[in-house]
Amino acid sequence: MKRSILNLLFVVFIFVTLFPWSGHETMTYYMIQDLPNIDKKVLITEYSYEEERQYNLEYLSLTDVAGKREFFSPNGDGVFPPDPPPVDNSLPVWQILTIYSPEPDNGMDEGLDLSPLQGLIGNSQGVRHMRYKIGFLKAFEGDKSFLYFVELSKQAFEKNDEYWGYRFLARALHYIEDLSQPYHNAPGSFFEMIGAAFSKNMSGKLNNAHYLMDDYLVYLLYYSDNAAKEIILGAEPIFFDSYEDYVQEIMNYSHSKFSLIHSEIKAQFGESLNDYVTIEQIRKMDEEGKLSKLKGETLSILSYSSSIIKGFLIDFLESVGQI
Repeated sequence: MKRSILNLLFVVFIFVTLFPWSGHETMTYYMIQDLPNIDKKVLITEYSYEEERQYNLEYLSLTDVAGKREFFSPNGDGVFPPDPPPVDNSLPVWQILTIYSPEPDNGMDEGLDLSPLQGLIGNSQGVRHMRYKIGFLKAFEGDKSFLYFVELSKQAFEKNDEYWGYRFLARALHYIEDLSQPYHNAPGSFFEMIGAAFSKNMSGKLNNAHYLMDDYLVYLLYYSDNAAKEIILGAEPIFFDSYEDYVQEIMNYSHSKFSLIHSEIKAQFGESLNDYVTIEQIRKMDEEGKLSKLKGETLSILSYSSSIIKGFLIDFLESVGQI
C-alpha cells in the first residue's frame, strides 16, 4: 500500500514545472543592509576550487561579472539594485552578495543527471532548488544545496579568499531564499496532485499558481508599496544552534503557510489560473483590494524568513571572522 502511494505521488510530480522565487537580488540587498562591513572592499580573485558538485558548464560563470547587469536580470526599472563596475579590481561585500544571489537560476543546475526522480518534475534544477514534503514523503535537496555552499564559503574564508567566500555565500542565500517560497515545499494539495496525474488542466493550474506566487513577490518588491521592503529591513535576526536548523526552520514555516497561500490564490484568481497571470493582472487585483489576505500571509513569510536568514548571516560571518 505504501509503495502504491509513493508511486502515485511520484507520477504527479511530472506535471509541476519549476519556477524560481523571483527577486533574489533585491531581497538579498535589503536583507544585508544591517550587516556590519558591507561596504568593505574585497579583491576579485580567480576560482581555484576542486568540487564534486556537477554543473552545466555552458551556463556556469566563474569569472566576475560585476557591472554587467544582464547577468542577474533585475526587475523594476533595470537600475535597482545598483551594479557598478569594479574599482581597482575590487568589489564591496554588499555587491558580491547582491549580484550573485540569483546566480543558481542562470542555468548552472539545468540539463544534468542528478537524481532518478528528476524526470518526475521535468528538469534537474528542481532537484537542487526544492524540498517537497508531502505526508511521509520527502523529495529533492534544496536544503543540501544551501548547506553545500555554506561549507564551500567556509572553506574559501579559511583560505583567506574573501571574494569566493562571499560569492559562495551568495549562492547559499539563493537556496535558502528559494525554500522560503511555499511552492518550493509542496506543489499542491494531495488530491490536486492525484487529479494532475489525469488532467492537464489541473497540472497547468498548479504550474500557474506556482508562477503567480513567484511573480507576486516581484510585484511586492518592485511595483507595489514599500511594505515588503520595510518588512525585510525591519526583521530582527533570530538564531538557531546549527546551519541545518536555520534551513529546516525556513522549510517548516514556509510549508506551514502553503495551504493558506494556495487557498487564497485559488480563491482570488480562480479560472485565471488556466493561463499565466501577468504582473498587470496582479496589479489590477491589488488595486481592487482583493489581495489583502495574500499580501498579509506573504509579508509574514518575508518577515520570518528574513529574520532567520539575518540570524544565519551574523552567525556564519562571525564564525569565519568577517564581523
